[in-house]
Amino acid sequence: MNKTFNQIVFSVTKLNKTHIQFAMMLLALVLLVLGAGAPEDVGGSGIK
Repeated sequence: MNKTFNQIVFSVTKLNKTHIQFAMMLLALVLLVLGAGAPEDVGGSGIK
């Protein structure tokens, strides 16, 4: 149990600002691609 906890703490301490910025940029890019490919809302129901 203590060994796994130490491994988790060691891996978290290896994360730095550059890793976090890269992950956020990658997430933003994926969301942008998904949003660009989203279909338009052209349903026939509701008031137009």
